[in-house]
Amino acid sequence: MKSRAPSDDHYRDILTVPNVITLFRILLVPVFVVCFLRGWFWWATAAFALAGLSDAVDGWLARRLNAQSRLGQALDPIADKLLMLSSYIVMAIPSEANVPIPWWLSSVVIGRDIGIVTAAAIIAHVTGFQDFKPSLAGKISTFCQVALIVLYLIAQVWAAIRPLLPTWVAVVFVMTLYSGLHYIWFVVGEVQAFRRQAGGRPS
Repeated sequence: MKSRAPSDDHYRDILTVPNVITLFRILLVPVFVVCFLRGWFWWATAAFALAGLSDAVDGWLARRLNAQSRLGQALDPIADKLLMLSSYIVMAIPSEANVPIPWWLSSVVIGRDIGIVTAAAIIAHVTGFQDFKPSLAGKISTFCQVALIVLYLIAQVWAAIRPLLPTWVAVVFVMTLYSGLHYIWFVVGEVQAFRRQAGGRPS
C-alpha cells in the first residue's frame, strides 16, 4: 500500500508564521550562549530580549491568525526551556568575564524542570491524564527565574546592580523549591478529579 504524500495543507500547518518565529527563538539559544561565553554581554542581553519578545509575538500571532498547531504547541515550551536551562548553565560557569551564580541554584532550577517533565510523563502513561496546566506558583517562579537572568546580564556591565544578585538568588531558590512542591500537590488534585470524573462516566 502506497503512502500518501503530504498535502499542501499539511505543509501550511507546519510552516505557519508563529512556528517560524518559534524556530527562530530556538536558533537564538546558541547565539545567546556563544555571546555569553565570549563575554559579549550586551549582545547576549539583546539575544535574550529578542527571544523573549518573539515568545510574546508568536503567541499573539497564533491567536490573531487562528494559526494554532500541534507542532507550535510542542515547540513553544521546548524553546522556552532550552533558553532558560541554557541560561542557568552558562551563568554558573566561572570565567574571567563574569561572576557565576552558585551551581546548586542551577541544579535546583534544572532538576525541578526535569522532575516535573518526568513525573508528567509517568502520570500520563499510568493514568491517561494529560491536562497539565501551569500553576500560579509555577508562573511566579518562572518570572523570578527570568528576572534573575536579566539582572545578572545587566550586572555584568553595570556593577552597581551586583549587590542585588544574592537576594534574587535566594528568591529564585525558595520559589523554585516551593513551586515544585506545590505543583506536585496541584497535579495530584487534578489527577484525583480526573479519576473521579472518569469513574462516573457510563461505560
